[in-house]
Amino acid sequence: MTGVIALAEAGIVTGIFAALAYRLGMVSRGGAAGGFAVGVAIYAALGPAGFSVLALFVICASVLTKVGYARKLSRRVAEAGRGRRGARNALANCAVAVICALLAAASGRPEALTAAFVAAIGAAFADTVESELGQLAARRPRLITSLRSVPPGTDGAVSLPGTLAGVGAAALTAGVGAAVGLIGSWAGAVVVALAAFAGTLVDSWVGAVVPRAGNELTNVLCTLSAAALAALGVVVVLAA
Repeated sequence: MTGVIALAEAGIVTGIFAALAYRLGMVSRGGAAGGFAVGVAIYAALGPAGFSVLALFVICASVLTKVGYARKLSRRVAEAGRGRRGARNALANCAVAVICALLAAASGRPEALTAAFVAAIGAAFADTVESELGQLAARRPRLITSLRSVPPGTDGAVSLPGTLAGVGAAALTAGVGAAVGLIGSWAGAVVVALAAFAGTLVDSWVGAVVPRAGNELTNVLCTLSAAALAALGVVVVLAA
């Protein structure tokens, strides 16, 4: 009965959140449906703590997508559909986090897995921030592999403002994860923040080396590498 109640609570809270996100123009109908599935899984697995980390990403990423939208549109780098994100985006960014959350719940919430969850969300958040704010930078970004100047929106391109914003997003997510109890120490939070940012570097590198990989695949690799690095790093910290 407890499991049924928890699942019902997850459905109600996530349903309200998804409906508001759609109503406010943050996501498309498909994005609301995909986000609902992601949110229910995370809430059911990690409760309000896990959902709060997810909500941080969704809200902040949606707001930043709207920032300077007209300018991004003129540069042909704006998110399609007036900035409304779809189901593919939700699943590509959060699939790894969902898996980490479910594994954590199934195994009694070991810190390595909850940290991996936070890092996966943090990497998705940081990658989105880097992209959305980096595209507004006055100077042209540079390709991560060669530092050659390239047009905004080029796969594998990075900029100083975007990179600094990504570091901030990774640190913010790790801080929230520690505050809600998903990371047991501030040393662990530092590890998670570094892992989340490292995931964005993997994303940029893959985009530069294999530009045809597509945004969804690079997002998955970004979050997967962040989760793996965080889990390994937290195990090392706990063993020290």
